Amino acid sequence: MAKLAVIFIMLVAPAASGQSVATVAGKVTDPDGRPLRDVVVSVQDLGISTATSAAGRYILHGVPIGQRVLQLRRLGFATRELTVEVTAGTPTTANAVLDPQPVELGAILVEGASRAPDRMLDAPAAVDVVQPATVAHLSITGQLPLALARVPGLDVVQSGVNDFNVNARGFMTSFNRKMLVLQDGRDLGTALVIRQTWGALSEPIEDLGRIEIIRGPGSALYGANAYTGVINITTPAARDVVGTKLTLGGGELGTARTDIRHAGMGLRDRLGYRVNFGYSRSNDWTSARTAKDRSDWREEYAPATSTPPTSPGAERVPLIGQTRDSLTGQALGTPDPLVRTYGSARFDYYATHSSMVTIDGGAAQEENPVFTSGNGRTQVPQLLRPWARLAWDAGGSGVSAWYTGLVLPDGQIRLSTGTRLENSERVLHLEARSSRTFGRNAGRLVVGASIQNNAVNSNGTVLVPAYDDRSDYYYGSFAQLEYPLGRVRLIGALRWDDSGLFTSQVSPKGAILYTPGKEHALRLSVNRAFLTPNLTGLFQASQTAVQNLTAVENTLRADPTLGPALAAVPNGELFTNSAAVPQWTFGNPHLLPQTMTSYEAGYKGQLGRRVFVTVDLYDAHIQNFTSGLHPAAKARLNPDYPPWMSPETVAGQYRSAVDSAVQSLLLGAGNASAADGLTRLGDGTTAIVYSSGNVGVVDEWGVEVGANLSLSKALSLSASYTWYNFAIRRNPLGDDLSANTPRHKGTVALSYTGRRGLDLGLETRVVAGYQWSSGIYEGYVPPCQTVNANAGYRINSRLRVYATGTNLLNQQRFQFYGGSVLGRRVLAGMTTNL
Repeated sequence: MAKLAVIFIMLVAPAASGQSVATVAGKVTDPDGRPLRDVVVSVQDLGISTATSAAGRYILHGVPIGQRVLQLRRLGFATRELTVEVTAGTPTTANAVLDPQPVELGAILVEGASRAPDRMLDAPAAVDVVQPATVAHLSITGQLPLALARVPGLDVVQSGVNDFNVNARGFMTSFNRKMLVLQDGRDLGTALVIRQTWGALSEPIEDLGRIEIIRGPGSALYGANAYTGVINITTPAARDVVGTKLTLGGGELGTARTDIRHAGMGLRDRLGYRVNFGYSRSNDWTSARTAKDRSDWREEYAPATSTPPTSPGAERVPLIGQTRDSLTGQALGTPDPLVRTYGSARFDYYATHSSMVTIDGGAAQEENPVFTSGNGRTQVPQLLRPWARLAWDAGGSGVSAWYTGLVLPDGQIRLSTGTRLENSERVLHLEARSSRTFGRNAGRLVVGASIQNNAVNSNGTVLVPAYDDRSDYYYGSFAQLEYPLGRVRLIGALRWDDSGLFTSQVSPKGAILYTPGKEHALRLSVNRAFLTPNLTGLFQASQTAVQNLTAVENTLRADPTLGPALAAVPNGELFTNSAAVPQWTFGNPHLLPQTMTSYEAGYKGQLGRRVFVTVDLYDAHIQNFTSGLHPAAKARLNPDYPPWMSPETVAGQYRSAVDSAVQSLLLGAGNASAADGLTRLGDGTTAIVYSSGNVGVVDEWGVEVGANLSLSKALSLSASYTWYNFAIRRNPLGDDLSANTPRHKGTVALSYTGRRGLDLGLETRVVAGYQWSSGIYEGYVPPCQTVNANAGYRINSRLRVYATGTNLLNQQRFQFYGGSVLGRRVLAGMTTNL
């Protein structure tokens, strides 16, 4: 790949250097004369572009001489075109004034839905774009998922400062992996459990650029992990952010943050470069749960719920920085803070006006984060995520290769047992794609193929040793064909995926897009997606707890009928070691890919210049539904672990009666986990086993509504509402599976951006209560009403100050059962352009 890029540069560079080029520069202001930053200035038909600085100034390098048309675009302002005469020798000056205008969201270009540019109005999927202003006012928090909460249909649940899970359309878990997150085509998920480590981004979130959210199955273009949708992040080229920016901030939870970024041009404006470095430090809401009487769990949840919580058991290890009282088990001292250090560098070589080679890379280090999963909480002393990327892009075609890694120098600690878990990962990915038009540019064909290698080694601490230290390959190819017939546009897509971990999967997609008018679009579509078991789901092996079943054995021995039947069983050994029966979580190598077929209808409409509305309805059918962690013997969830049977030394005529009595005693004592999970391991010893399985058929359906209203040139209102429902059509477990998703949720946000440098925002999010069940955590999540606010003021062209408050009213709530109780966080900061 590297050789190909070098050869390409050598071929195109001499031809390009022979052209006569010059520089165009200028300043962009609003009608009051105030400079406008982040205005994209481009040369029509040449692919040369840049963005204005905080002073409103821009420089376009390498513009061919002659008459050229400049296009100036910024959200909230009318697009303007300037015709300039570019002459050799001296720079050409082109100043401009942009008039405020309500945002026309339907005209925003998106690429994720088709892997090629579309107006958002014409995209063949439920698509949203996070507005730059939303990201900007949340930048001081470092919490990208908070910027996604306004999107209809999206569930964003949080536990602690950086522990987030993001999902669309139902069946959330505390360790969600159903939504693909890409940054410039690079998967941000980890390989072992396929989840996003949101605290390990190597750029500040205000520099991430365009963020698109595609809701609904995306396997037809993206493969397995795009099961419920795709979050597509496209970072700006180096030439679009030329200059130096410094950010400082801090506030509640002992938060402190600093970030610096510098970008520039060189090699006669053919090479763009950008470097950044950041550091942040914050305390967390996460609390230790080590008290032997479980009082700390009750005290933690008391402000958040009137229902006494059901604890899965006391943890054995306090948080890093704390000690544990040997008598009570209570954690003592203050936990160490979360610390993030990150940086990245990017180099863009502009081979021609429409072709660019990019080399970038970086790393992020996170210290002391706590992650919650279905089988308990873990804490990581140090987490390092390095990455690198090489890409060539030439309009609709391109080739990219990227690497991402995960290093845990000190492993991670399972808080319930103190077990040290290790993991190292290396992911290599190569992909090529091409987009071509045909039929006088009426139709479009997008094709692509990829190969990926995941290397994972847990040193036998997470995966069964026989399946550990592994290297797995994944192969995929896709095509999407589009063609218009009058006002109707037909779209069809197909993807093939294969790997040694699952049977070949074919993911088709079909859509009909009808545009009755230029600013309205109706969509009907059907998609198939698949979700493969991850490595832990297939091959994990971890001991999570120990239970004392001595009382059960003693009760049986005291029974006048069954007691004599146990005479040949040594005392204390009915359950091998009855005083310490291990509780294990095991993978299920028999798992099949979970599949979804979703039927959707949608409407997008720009009603005048002031209102943009989206309505999406879906009905999805899920087969081979994969459960969360449940006691493995229940309904023979995992065939490797059948229900427990008494020892062979028990007389045959009594064994069935003993087995039934054990079940009754465990259920009578309220110990359903042991009753349903009691089994024997391969060596014959007794254990309580949790696992997952393909348990049945599920239907889910819902409605997602979004609206944006420009009340004036400075004031805008946005709102979203989501209704969700589901039905279990077949469930061998016999209990009520939980979708872990509220029936109703909605957000209303009001934003003001004045000409005098003042911006204000107020957001209210309401989420209905719902039942939660994921592994060892089962309980009710109360409804919550969260109020966020922000304010900013531009003192001059170089300096802006701002403040952001999340959960401003300090409502004490947990967003999933087992997660931390969240409180208020108010932060303030300043950004200066040097």
